[in-house]
Amino acid sequence: NDNIIIENFEGMLKNHEDILKEKFMSIVQGNEKFTAFHHAFMNNLTFVYVPKNIEVEEPIELSSTVGSDVIFDHLIVLAEDNTKFTLVENSKSNNKNNDIYRSNIVEIFVGNNSKVNYGNVQLLDQNTFNFTIKKAAIGPNSAINWMDCCLGSKVTLSEVTTLLNGDGAQTNNHGIFFGSKHQQFDLVANSIHNSPHTTSDIFTKGALTGNGRCLYRGLVKINQNAFGSNGYQKEDTLLLSEDAAADSIPNLEIENNDVRCTHGASIGKIDMEKMFYMESRGLTEEQATREYVKGFFEPLIQKIQIQDLRDNMNKMVEERMK
Repeated sequence: NDNIIIENFEGMLKNHEDILKEKFMSIVQGNEKFTAFHHAFMNNLTFVYVPKNIEVEEPIELSSTVGSDVIFDHLIVLAEDNTKFTLVENSKSNNKNNDIYRSNIVEIFVGNNSKVNYGNVQLLDQNTFNFTIKKAAIGPNSAINWMDCCLGSKVTLSEVTTLLNGDGAQTNNHGIFFGSKHQQFDLVANSIHNSPHTTSDIFTKGALTGNGRCLYRGLVKINQNAFGSNGYQKEDTLLLSEDAAADSIPNLEIENNDVRCTHGASIGKIDMEKMFYMESRGLTEEQATREYVKGFFEPLIQKIQIQDLRDNMNKMVEERMK
């Protein structure tokens, strides 16, 4: 679409210096050490700008391959009023000889009456230390649908946060993770309700095998003026080996009585009765396990708003099972 603007740091500095000064690091400011480190050494910025009244039918695709030992990626997305589009990011790495440090910050700004679908597939090599923050501020009657797929890296610290700043704003914060060998994931999902009649849905599913580890922390925060809001949070982890381990910490912070909030979490192993049933129908243990895991992820996969990502997700899960 000719109306979409995609620029690197030099282009943004030359053509949109005012937006750069206003938006860069504006919703991820803080004293957190990884954020401060990123702010000081950011070396790869991408700017995606969708002007008013633009609807983009084909997904905007951004692909990155980390080849150096240290990389600081930054993405700023500005969606003005009455826009609708899908953005998909794919990240890989190909420096298998050395450990890699990757810092990634995504800032998304959504105006009024707009809808943004954002999908991210992280397939970094298992020698990569990955620290990522994705944060969106959305206006009245707008929606952002997140799909965060964490499959690669050695260690990942990932936060996905939505600031529901306008009346009637909505977010679906969905995530999938699959850890194997000695992978470690620290995953955070936050919905901050700052306005009335806002709606959030956090739904995360993951599986761990080998010595995989995952700590999940979720927060639905409904501030004092956010009456009539609705928050939901659910996290499920499937342990596929005796050495895998997971912890889940869901939180609710509610400062208004006129709201509805629910949350829950589960950590479990494969149901052996279901395995016995599938094996009694002729499946091998390996085939039955794959079908069980696919069935575990299916309720979340069906919620993915991005068609291409939904089509590829079962394939990615099968690859991880190998």
